[in-house]
Amino acid sequence: MGIDREQLNETFWVGVGISGSVAPSETVPYSPGPEWRKKWSTLDVKQSNALLDKLGLTKKDGEGFRLRTDGKGRLRIELQTSAGAFVPHTQIAEMIKEQWKKIGIQADVKELERSLFFTRINANEHQIALWANDGTEVLYLFPRHALPVDPIESLLGHPIAAWYASNGKQGKAPTDPQLITALELFRSAGGKKTEERYKIAQEIWKIMVDEQYSIGTVGQSAATMGVRIVSRKLGNIPARQINAQHCRTPCSSHPATFYYKA
Repeated sequence: MGIDREQLNETFWVGVGISGSVAPSETVPYSPGPEWRKKWSTLDVKQSNALLDKLGLTKKDGEGFRLRTDGKGRLRIELQTSAGAFVPHTQIAEMIKEQWKKIGIQADVKELERSLFFTRINANEHQIALWANDGTEVLYLFPRHALPVDPIESLLGHPIAAWYASNGKQGKAPTDPQLITALELFRSAGGKKTEERYKIAQEIWKIMVDEQYSIGTVGQSAATMGVRIVSRKLGNIPARQINAQHCRTPCSSHPATFYYKA
C-alpha cells in the first residue's frame, strides 16, 4: 500500500496497464473476482504507516527512515533487478524507492547481470526480486511466478520449490500455514474436473493476494512480449500470435519457418 501504481502505470506503461494485485484478469476463469484486484494493492500511505507502526517500527532517524527493532541502524530492503529484462525493472524499482520514503522505508536498488540475478535467487540470497508475473493467468500450465513449486525458477523461495518438487526429500519445508494450504490446493488439482480446478485456482489466488507473497504493481498490458514489429522483408509471418508464457512466445509463430523475401 506504499506503492503508487498509477504513477508507475503512467510512467512505464503509458497508462495502458491495469494497476493492482498479482491476481489474473477477471476475464479468465481462474480469477478470484474483481474485488481481489485492489486488495492490499492501492496506495494508502496513512494505513501503510499505521501497519508499520503496529509492527514496532516506530523509531526513525534524522531523515525520517525507520530504524530496525534490533538497534542495528536503519531498516533497509534490497530490491534486486535484472539488466536486460523485458521491462525497465531497475527504473521501476527506483520509482518505488522514492515512493517508499513517504512510509519511512529505505529501499536499495541493485541491478545485476541476468545470470547472476537468477544465481542469487537460486541460492536464496535475495530479499525482493522484480520480475514479470507472466504465465500465471493459466496457473496450472505455468505456476512458477505465482507459487514456489518449480526449482528451475522460484523467486518466491527456491528451498521451498525444491522441497515441493522432491516431495520433501530436498530443500526446506515452508512453515507458513497459508502457503502450505496454497501448495496443498495446487497439488490436489491434478485429475479434477475443469470447473473444480477453476475453483481451486481461485482459492489459491485469494491466499496469494491476501498474504502478499508477491507484490503486484501493473499488469495486463503489452509490456512483456506483447508488441510485434515485423520487417516487410520477412515472409510467412502469421497475422496473429498468441502472447503467453506457456506457449513460449514467440515460438508459437514458428520462427524457424520465417524467410527473407527475394
